[in-house]
Amino acid sequence: MINEDMVIQQLDFIRQITLYEMVNLSEEQADQMPKGFSNTIRWNLGHIYTVQNMFLSKYGGKKIETPHRYLELFAPGTRPVDWEGEVPTLDELKQLLVEQPAKMKEALIGQLQDKAVKPFKSLSTIGELLLFTIYHEGMHVGTIRGLKKLIVE
Repeated sequence: MINEDMVIQQLDFIRQITLYEMVNLSEEQADQMPKGFSNTIRWNLGHIYTVQNMFLSKYGGKKIETPHRYLELFAPGTRPVDWEGEVPTLDELKQLLVEQPAKMKEALIGQLQDKAVKPFKSLSTIGELLLFTIYHEGMHVGTIRGLKKLIVE
């Protein structure tokens, strides 16, 4: 059984870590792609936001809107080298990342035990899907940290 308060606490905690990685990050730094990496810090930040929404919409059946442009830029399989046109600024990404946990809580509170409309592998409840997105975010924070070591420090 999923403890809803603990899951929400983790959602907020991990998001604060993600947002901390944006402190003093420039637009230029966000777009650098060192050798050995296939994506940038900007892509990782947008991907975190987009995948959390996508997952809970597609598998959880929740009405969580994601701007179409974000799906084009940040969905799994996308890469910055293929981008055309404008991309979101760091301020825009930060605002969405700040607002997202509250939107998740609003959409999901009291429903974490509910069955997903479509299981993802062995994950069959809304809570399990949300926990996976938190894990996924942590993986991408690790990538962001690796990129920053090569770019910023």
